[in-house]
Amino acid sequence: MLRPEVVEKLECPSVGLATSWAIGRRSVPCESLAECQSLFKRQYWPFPKAKIGKSSSKAAKLREQGNAAYKQSPDDPAKALELYNQSIAMAEEGSADLGLGYANRSAVYFNRKLYRECLQNIELARRHNYPTEMRSKLADREQRVREQLKETGGSCAAAKPNAPTRHCSIKACLEVGEDGEGIRTNRSLEDGAKVLVEKPFVLVLEAELAYQRCDFCGATNEHNLRPCTGCTGVMYCSEECQEQSYQRYHQFECEIVDDLQLLFRGPKPTRMFHVVLRLFWHAVLLFLEDPEAFLRRVETPAELEQYRDPFALEPTDYVLHLLAIYKDREPNPEDSKDMTGRCVTQFMAILMYAIAVKENVSLWSRLQAVEGSEKLPHLLFRLVQRVAAMDHKMEGVTCFYPFTRRLRRSSTPNAKQSVDEQLQSVVVLTGPVAEGQELTIPDEEKSGERRNE
Repeated sequence: MLRPEVVEKLECPSVGLATSWAIGRRSVPCESLAECQSLFKRQYWPFPKAKIGKSSSKAAKLREQGNAAYKQSPDDPAKALELYNQSIAMAEEGSADLGLGYANRSAVYFNRKLYRECLQNIELARRHNYPTEMRSKLADREQRVREQLKETGGSCAAAKPNAPTRHCSIKACLEVGEDGEGIRTNRSLEDGAKVLVEKPFVLVLEAELAYQRCDFCGATNEHNLRPCTGCTGVMYCSEECQEQSYQRYHQFECEIVDDLQLLFRGPKPTRMFHVVLRLFWHAVLLFLEDPEAFLRRVETPAELEQYRDPFALEPTDYVLHLLAIYKDREPNPEDSKDMTGRCVTQFMAILMYAIAVKENVSLWSRLQAVEGSEKLPHLLFRLVQRVAAMDHKMEGVTCFYPFTRRLRRSSTPNAKQSVDEQLQSVVVLTGPVAEGQELTIPDEEKSGERRNE
């Protein structure tokens, strides 16, 4: 295994360590995940458990840096806003620093003539202990905003966050293919028809976008991003997104958010493992709700088969769908790449479980009291084996689209897929399609070849 001081310097320490493990074993996987778990030593991972706490002094310093950045580039406030957002995320709950950060944001939006956003941040500043002796500045700014809005006939109402939408829409014309794979139409459709609009079921932002986008929906919404009260690593565009995030995954990640940044540090494809972990959190929630029933579903092929059709499922069952459609398989002993891949995925699953679960004090104490929790490492391993189902080719974000991932690729496709500004996967027909015909999208390799010609 690599020495700890070497691992610390790796661009991608987790995958580098897993590769070292595979090399050390000469690409011979362990007989079982339990064997891999017994051989794993915590000292292989040289980073101690840590959490960056909120800090008034750090918040003040970031706010000062934001002031300097805005003074230097008032016509391009993106950097200043990012620093103000970092300051807000770092500020201690109940401190004046939180209110000061919102007030700084309101000043930027006033100068940019974004008056509704300015009012929104003035209100946030007041609600978060903006210093009493400075409130006359806010009152003056608010009065000038209202005068401007009155002159222009604009509304004083703050912009509402995006209304919640269903995970997937425009799918009434689609169904699972006859062979249980792919997606086909159940009616004839014309060229140009939009047949699928799908939000990511799970997404992970790149670290550099943590203070520019909502951690839950991915929206670029700097003017009203609000922080998690328990950590400094994520922000949200609305209270609804914050609540949804906490219910689905952040209740498990808040305590270890800084550990996860180290665990998934490296090139963008490494974030696919973080998406897998967030899918695992969905599985943990289902397990905690009814351990016996959940384990029966995932361990019984006949029961798991019932989750193959995503059109018949609730979003809470999509993790079971992922387990159902990608069959577990043994590696080919004659294929060195296959054997190395199995070694790497075994180690990654055990490393992720050790850092994200066993060292996650609040979660670990809950799991220890539940019969059957010893089977969760193997469940995580099964999900890690499906890491290729995650989409990491979009700028700034890595996602899982359950429906889009079912579309097969072809050198003669009849549809095209793209991702819009709201991170929705949109599938549009490129020609007329008959009832019962399977939808296919361009083969990535062939498309790349054509682009290079």
